[in-house]
Amino acid sequence: MTSGPFPEPSPRSTAAPAASRPVPESLLASGMEPVWSAARQRLDRFGPLRRGTISCPPLDPASALAIESLLGRTSARRLDLEQVEAALVARGIGADLCDALTRLGYPPSAEAAQRRSDRTRAQEARAALHDAVAAWDEPWAVEWADSIAGAGLLRDLDGDSAACLTADVRRLLDHVDRDRSEGISRTETAAALYGSAHALDAGTRRASAVTHALRHRIGPLDERELWEAAGILPDRVSAPALVWCLPVAGSSALDVQIRFALHAGLPLHISLFALRKHPISVDAGTPVLVVENPRLVEAAAERSLPVCVISSNGNPSTAVTTLLRQLQQAEASLWYHGDFDSPGIAICRRMHEFACSPWMMDAPDYVGAIRQARESDVQLMSDPKECGPTPWDPKLQAAFDHHRLIIHEEFVLDGVLNRFSRVN
Repeated sequence: MTSGPFPEPSPRSTAAPAASRPVPESLLASGMEPVWSAARQRLDRFGPLRRGTISCPPLDPASALAIESLLGRTSARRLDLEQVEAALVARGIGADLCDALTRLGYPPSAEAAQRRSDRTRAQEARAALHDAVAAWDEPWAVEWADSIAGAGLLRDLDGDSAACLTADVRRLLDHVDRDRSEGISRTETAAALYGSAHALDAGTRRASAVTHALRHRIGPLDERELWEAAGILPDRVSAPALVWCLPVAGSSALDVQIRFALHAGLPLHISLFALRKHPISVDAGTPVLVVENPRLVEAAAERSLPVCVISSNGNPSTAVTTLLRQLQQAEASLWYHGDFDSPGIAICRRMHEFACSPWMMDAPDYVGAIRQARESDVQLMSDPKECGPTPWDPKLQAAFDHHRLIIHEEFVLDGVLNRFSRVN
């Protein structure tokens, strides 16, 4: 027998079940709290199957004697938790270290167990994702997988769910490759591929994962432009082009409708469906002003201006770009005006690349509008972002990045419309 605080069990004795063996008071003493607390923290952090060692904290004499008696040796700087577990199990204090610590008053942390479970599930999801994209031909497949993981799209998914998500994205990409000649409806595609017209609604996990894939495949466009560039359209009747005074040269049903609208003094919404069924044509050289905001089309109609004005309504929809391509083919003269802010100048840059000449979008126009606002005691908002390159007038980039003041298109509405109607 040892002279420690509790007797050493006989080698021939059979350990009783943990629940039937009393816990020695020496191990329940408050002085043992640093040891048991450190052991529990390690199990909570690394899991109940990981042991390792912990630092032996300073102990009062009684607690130090209890540890020495438990382990059968003098105190050391570190405690091997496998040895601690073996000693506790041998004395019937628990079935394993986790069980023994529970009986000693240090049960597992539910939060820590949940964190470990979440980490394990996340690791399984990421592994399943990478296994699934290993068969993809796209060189950006792994980068896409990392991007959706980084964006949190694997959150709460296990390995099977992550594999299903990857398969869903692959299925849509293959579908787009097979059928994009005339564009396909987003809701119809969702119903056909996934059984629900809402399966690709914006903001859903599947739609977000597809958007990431399209961005790797097509380029850095916003979500609507990406899907439309891939040939997936919201539908062919929403997001129409808003026009005023479009001088059509044909005699189709759409041409007749446009003429009736003009005769009645009404702006007209033209759908993608209509434009594809009845393409538009005008006389060569016809001046057309494309504006960012619908208010300018409305104002042109109110004033019965004899010039064509089309609203892109922000980033142009497929209906707008389809109409502009048809006007380009007819050799119309296309011009563009938008907001003087970083998003508006970015749209102007894209429209410039689309062969629309900027109208009143140079540095003198911007600085003049700022002067007009100050003379009218109008407080302009500031833009924290740089506007990016302005290749049609490099001085505009310098002027905007210097002032960072926002000029909305409506503020210069009169000048934009009046000058365009006089010059053209």
